[in-house]
Amino acid sequence: MALSMPARLLSPDAWKKIHGNTEAGRDGMNIVPGDSRTAGEDYFARITDNPLGRAFERKTAVHAGMGGKRIEGQDAAGLLERLRETPRQGQAAAYVHLPYCESKCLYCGFFGGAYSEEAGAAYVEALIREVESERNHASVASAPVNALYLGGGTPTALRPFELTRLLRVLRSALPLANDCEITVEGRIHNFGAEKMEACLEGGANRFSIGVQTFNTDVRRRIGRLADQDGVCRCLERLASYNQAAVVIDLIYGLPGQSVDAWEEDIRAFLALPLDGVDLYQLNIFPGSALARGIAAGSLPETASLAEQGAFFERGLAVMQSARCRRLSMSHWGRTLRERNLYNPIAKGRLDCLHYGAGAGGSLNGWFMFNASNVEEYLRRCDGGEKPVAVLTAPPEDLDIVRVILGQMEHCRLNLDDVDAAFSRSARRDCPDARTLYAPLLDNWEEAGLVTRDDPWVELTPAGQFWQVNLSQALIGRQRRMS
Repeated sequence: MALSMPARLLSPDAWKKIHGNTEAGRDGMNIVPGDSRTAGEDYFARITDNPLGRAFERKTAVHAGMGGKRIEGQDAAGLLERLRETPRQGQAAAYVHLPYCESKCLYCGFFGGAYSEEAGAAYVEALIREVESERNHASVASAPVNALYLGGGTPTALRPFELTRLLRVLRSALPLANDCEITVEGRIHNFGAEKMEACLEGGANRFSIGVQTFNTDVRRRIGRLADQDGVCRCLERLASYNQAAVVIDLIYGLPGQSVDAWEEDIRAFLALPLDGVDLYQLNIFPGSALARGIAAGSLPETASLAEQGAFFERGLAVMQSARCRRLSMSHWGRTLRERNLYNPIAKGRLDCLHYGAGAGGSLNGWFMFNASNVEEYLRRCDGGEKPVAVLTAPPEDLDIVRVILGQMEHCRLNLDDVDAAFSRSARRDCPDARTLYAPLLDNWEEAGLVTRDDPWVELTPAGQFWQVNLSQALIGRQRRMS
């Protein structure tokens, strides 16, 4: 799976367990921060001749705009029941988590355990029980689901008949829209024709394959098993069915990867009959095998943030020169078959049904996370429970957060839309958006991160690279001022 994975939610405890409280360390390593910084000095950019690399010292958040009070115990149980009986409105997604992998990649902070047929079979049974038990609740049945995403872990580690069965159950139990995007995430290893056809038989119409890099040497270095020729043959076979969108993930900043090698990865994508690509920045999880290997000197250094800016710029130039469509900050479509529906729904904090150990979702602004321990998850599903472990109240400024995150993901912000969100929220006492954000926007424009054409604020390429900082700053400023 990709490091900057599709927009799935992890519980606060899971993030803390994976990331610790580490902030970005020495310039040579882009370490994921455990907690978003909100101090005012983090909001303003340096004025530099290299804004792509040096506008900020670090990325200030993994996901911008998180917040809300955690609810536990009987209060949580009662709230959950009411939420499950509350109808949904608007666009929605569903996320299904398969935690197991057949091997662990060095960079991964989300390994859910080694796959075995026995473990996979037990997990699928529990997952189906969870899905079936939810199907008649108003939170599920009341409105269409526009995007269904099977992520992990490695969903394609399952046996063919399990993939078909699970997809059929999901299609039966969830009110999928007629044009619902049904994505199966997978990896090249052990994903042959039988499993491909099983997914298609179950109704999958989109595949997201975690390639990360085509370069065989770099792949071996990070624990990927297939070589470049094997990757290309598998992708060509998957595309040859002509029944589903096929997109891949590529990561820049990997150990020993040069900017030229990064461009070669993108050109390898362009040479294949694929529908889209996701271009992600490497984040190093503290405690991961990758972090330990770099610290011990057994792996090459990864790119610093300043160097990653150059990777981002090169990728942007190559994709634009190939006339690919920019679907969101990291996602590109090459054909009209690729729509990328799931990520904007989840990143925009819209409703997302969730199933599986450690899966996160949201209903009417309430965030919830299933138990991440697989044994606890199995036990609670066997007992007929919805295995939610954490319930978090929506932030008071949810409408504002949705507008900022939804628009900034598309490299722009409409200040009139922010003002409208202010009027709908408990932030009615805020100054208007132009007044409130003027110090930030003045600084960012001088730093080369944005341009302005009222009411629009457009992100430059440098602003796009630092988008999470800018989004966090906008949200943080209105929170501090209200």
